[in-house]
Amino acid sequence: MTRKRATAAAVEHRTAEVVLMLAAGSTRRDVLDHAAEHWGLSSRQVDRLLAAARLQIKSDWNIERPDFTAELLSQLSTLQMEAWEKGKLFLVLACINAKARLAGLV
Repeated sequence: MTRKRATAAAVEHRTAEVVLMLAAGSTRRDVLDHAAEHWGLSSRQVDRLLAAARLQIKSDWNIERPDFTAELLSQLSTLQMEAWEKGKLFLVLACINAKARLAGLV
C-alpha cells in the first residue's frame, strides 16, 4: 500500500503546530506521540518536521540586538500605558525599571 504524500499546505500547518509545541516546552517525545496519533507519521518524518520547526524558530529570532531592544522597549511602553490606565502602579514601576535596564541606565 502506498501512502499519499502530504500537501505543502499540510506540511506547513504541521510545522507551525510543532513550532507552537516547542515554544510551549514540548519534547521530541511529545511531538512524536502527537504526530503519530494525529497524523500517522513515523519518527523519521517527525524528525524532518522538528528540523523545519527549529529552523523557523531560529529564523524568527535572528534579529539584530538594537532592533530587538527597540521591540522590547516598545512592548514595555505599551504594557506600561495599559497598566497606568488600570491603576496598576506596581506594574508601571516594573515596566519603567525593565526599560531602564534594557537601555543600560542601571
